[in-house]
Amino acid sequence: MISQDELHVLSYYRACELAGAVLFGKLALHTDHDEYRVPLTRHALEEAQHAWEWTATITALGCRPVKVTRTYQSEYGKRLGLPRDIIEVFCLTQVFEKRSVAHYRRHLELAGVHPLVRKALEKLIDDEAYHLDWIRKELDQYAGNGRAAEVDDTMRRFQLMDEAVYSDIIQTSPFVEYFGGRP
Repeated sequence: MISQDELHVLSYYRACELAGAVLFGKLALHTDHDEYRVPLTRHALEEAQHAWEWTATITALGCRPVKVTRTYQSEYGKRLGLPRDIIEVFCLTQVFEKRSVAHYRRHLELAGVHPLVRKALEKLIDDEAYHLDWIRKELDQYAGNGRAAEVDDTMRRFQLMDEAVYSDIIQTSPFVEYFGGRP
């Protein structure tokens, strides 16, 4: 069995992955860039699979996911609104995926992580490598085509926003309790 704080944290991960799947699905449906429909659809699929991984982990631990409506994506949305263009989509995704990997690694460092949770964290960290790679390649291509300053400025702006969002979320209950007050 897991604590209520841990259940909330795992449910939060699930909700964020599910929100990511919905977001990438919408992007895949609405993009005007024909070349991005396939990779955006794959990204949506993988985010949905990640949500299912957390769902399966939670249920294997004898629990049901709790309702979580405040996600990383909803907090980004409050600060940013909708991305204006494909560079913003890619920069936002790169910053977000890096944060997710770093946070999952931080979770792995905690003492007493249940083996099922450890397994899910390790799998998702591995899966995120593909997301980081394809997005990085696209950003590098835009940078190489005379838009390096725009990519750099957008990345800096989103990194600052990400730091604020992460700080807000990690300092709330149950994260403070579960992570031992180590924001």
